[in-house]
Amino acid sequence: MSDSTLKPDTLRPDIVIFGGGIAGLWLINRLNAAGYQCLLLESATLGGDQTLASQGIIHGGLKYALGGNLSNESEAISAMPDRWRAAMAGNDPVDLRNLKVLSDTQHMWSSGSVASRMTNFFASKMLRGRIEKLKRDHFPSALANKAFKGNVYKLDDLVINTESLIETLSAPVRDRLLALDNERDTLEWDENGLRAVTVNGQRIEPRLTLLAAGNGNPALLDGAHQAHLLEQEHSQLRPLKMVLVKHDLGHRLYAHCVGTSNKPVLTVTTHDCPDGKVVWYLGGDLAERGVERSEQEQLTAGRDELKHLFPWLDFSNAEFATLDVTRAEPRQQALVKPDNAYARRDQNLIIAWPTKLTLAPDLGDRVMALIEESGLQPGEPLTVPAELEPASMGVPYWHRCFEEGLTSDV
Repeated sequence: MSDSTLKPDTLRPDIVIFGGGIAGLWLINRLNAAGYQCLLLESATLGGDQTLASQGIIHGGLKYALGGNLSNESEAISAMPDRWRAAMAGNDPVDLRNLKVLSDTQHMWSSGSVASRMTNFFASKMLRGRIEKLKRDHFPSALANKAFKGNVYKLDDLVINTESLIETLSAPVRDRLLALDNERDTLEWDENGLRAVTVNGQRIEPRLTLLAAGNGNPALLDGAHQAHLLEQEHSQLRPLKMVLVKHDLGHRLYAHCVGTSNKPVLTVTTHDCPDGKVVWYLGGDLAERGVERSEQEQLTAGRDELKHLFPWLDFSNAEFATLDVTRAEPRQQALVKPDNAYARRDQNLIIAWPTKLTLAPDLGDRVMALIEESGLQPGEPLTVPAELEPASMGVPYWHRCFEEGLTSDV
């Protein structure tokens, strides 16, 4: 506050949430709908390290069935596209009616000997109704060339605009999303949880605290561990090196390329740039293996993969860039992907990870169950002082990286 001699009244929200990515924003909307008075604190920008760097795929787990059978993971996630669609229709406590969708479906393609193996698997009874083999005249334009010899399937998945997601989730609670300065602001812990956080001189004493900060959770856990809370709680980091390809070829592709592995060789999503061109955002095995490569090596690998998979497309005038993304999750054996969203409570502290964008509704269910178990009831309405700085909105990397001269040519 401008006058440091003033001692503002203590704010006593029901819940303080740390982290303004998909986890924190989904949770504050879910809790707000249930009547809880919440504040969210974000130390960087809304959208976090992971959400605005994600491909925006809301999937039902079929891409995890590439090994030829449906795993626990794929079954656990199968209801998620319908949950998101319900929220987009206004039939969920989290209202996503203003969310922009990039594609209502996703595709999966394969060629050669892989194509026949996938045909047999996708024709099995367990997948009937969840995937459809397409005729050539229904192929996405990037795969419609006569030189393409393979199969294309349509999945009941959708791809959302992550910038629109952050805006849609922020709008109803904008005055509750506050900037946290890690150098200036302080946290006080005790054996019951977070006793208080002081933000720009304003003391805040929550009745319950939610750690939903993704890659920021480990630092927050340090204070909890010192207070003998969640002492066995650990996180894991799984890095990616994504490739961005800015071009004006006109093809919008949202698809997985299937190889012999149980992981997609390449996952492509398409995003708009302010200048009217589009970016193909490349993930999958290319991005996972890319963490072992230098930036230049990864750019070469990305070009080679596109030349191999799309020999009929000319990317010679395209701009290329890379983006390092770190996925933060609860610790698993052998650093495998978690099967579900994750939430755990100790006293008045809950730590939460959605583990992937798709599972945000599942995270909301789990956190609500823990709060109900704690006995916490919604409190009195909260007025947020105007002096508290709002958290800033994040911007997708592809909106700025090519303009800032961060591209690399091979």
